[in-house]
This record gives sequence, C-alpha cells and structure tokens, in this order.
Amino acid sequence: MDYYQISIYHHLTEDAVDLCIDDLGGIGFESFEEKADVIIAYISKENYQIEALNLCLSSYGGVDKCETVLVPDQDWNAVWEANYKGVRFDNFCFIHAPSHNLLPEVKHNIEIEPKMSFGTAHHPTTALMIRFLEKDTVRGKEVLDMGCGTGILAILAYKEGASKVVAIDNDNWAYKNSVENARRNQALPIEIIQADAAVLKNRHFDVIIANINRNILLRDICIYADCLPVSGNLYLSGFYERDVEKIEEECNAHKLFCVSHENLDEWVALKFVKK
Repeated sequence: MDYYQISIYHHLTEDAVDLCIDDLGGIGFESFEEKADVIIAYISKENYQIEALNLCLSSYGGVDKCETVLVPDQDWNAVWEANYKGVRFDNFCFIHAPSHNLLPEVKHNIEIEPKMSFGTAHHPTTALMIRFLEKDTVRGKEVLDMGCGTGILAILAYKEGASKVVAIDNDNWAYKNSVENARRNQALPIEIIQADAAVLKNRHFDVIIANINRNILLRDICIYADCLPVSGNLYLSGFYERDVEKIEEECNAHKLFCVSHENLDEWVALKFVKK
C-alpha cells in the first residue's frame, strides 16, 4: 500500500501538538513522529484527502507549512525489522523482532512487529511502564491496557500471570497489530477491543495501565477511577514533568493518590492507588 508522508512545520505549543495529532488520527492518519517543530504524519494513499487535511490544520494558527511526499508500497515489516534493535530490560524481558535470537536467560522474550503502531519499548513511556510491571506484581489480578498500541504491555501482564487482561485502542491499525502480536506470543486469551474509554462503563479491573497523551488522560481519569476498587492501581504515562500537577489534581478529585513518580528523558510515569 502506498502512503503519503506529511511533514507539518509549526510553532505550536506541546498541548496543541497533542490535540493536532488527535485530530489527524480522526481523519485517517495512522502513524506519527514528533521532531523539533515538525509533526511527521503518515496516511494511506486511498484515505488521503487534502481538503480534510487543510480543514483540520486551519484551526491551528501555529502551522507554518506542509510538505507532502508519496512513499511507494514496500514491505513495511521488512523495513522496520531491518532497522529495529531489540530492547532488553535486565533479565526481566526482551522485546525483539522475529529475526532476533531469543535470550534464554531473560524471563520473558516478547516478539513483536509493530508496523505503524505505537509501542516498540524504545520510547521512554513504554519503558517506564515495563519497569512498573517488573517491580509490581499483577499475578492473579485483572488488568486493563488502555491505548495498547502494539499490545506489549498487555502481553507482558498476561505473561506475568494476570488472571485476565483486556487491551483497548481506538485505532484500527493498533487493534489489528495487537491481535497479531498476541498470537505471536501465545497470548490470545487477552481480550482485545477497538474502542475508546466509553466501552469501560460497568467494567472493573484491579490494575489499569494507560500510556496515552495528557489530554486524553485528563478526559478519561474519571472513567478509570470508576473501574477500580479501593486499593486498585492506576499507572499513567505519556506526558512531561510540567503536566504532573494537572494529572495529580484530576486524579485526587477521584480519590486516586500518587505513590510513585518515575522519569526518563523528560517523560514521566506515575502510579496511583485508589483510596
């Protein structure tokens, strides 16, 4: 399948960048890269509509210009795998491509092909969440991976002995990729759903993992709180240190209190307990 690569040069605030990426996802863009003052977005040729793009960007006064490049069809998995280096977390887990050799000394070898989904364990927020799963047991607990991307965290929770794992993402590409990766890792008992947080009504979990952007988290924390029992754990990441005060304020309003604060390369992950 051919893709368009759209480079959006801007002087937007980081909050506006998050909102812009959300809006682009709503009109069919499937994958994003963020660089200094540039959003690089990918969309299939068949879904690309320049009118929809222009309308979306017109609401952001800080967009300077766009550059569009057609990327011819290629074996996206092969391209990714050729450039992907496995990620090892001590002896806890090794996130790797199909071509990599397994590490027998590691507790969990997890094989993924992310295609265009978020979550290769290279990103600091995914790494921070993996460290939480390494430190805190989920054995025998019901776990939700919200905004699951490639499904890495859901697969890891399943392998760590969670009694039930649900993985949710509103992006169709991420949903299909999570199913594929669960199959690769013999983790198909994971319930994988394409939806947003509205689907969580009347559902309950002992542990919720949500690695999403700040604005979506702030919107959905009230829903997560309703899903957790007293002493239930909420793990949040996908934001910066400057966002922590707002995240904590919203969590506190729903009886969720921070008990752990981790940082990596300016990104933050927080653990909350329901009181």
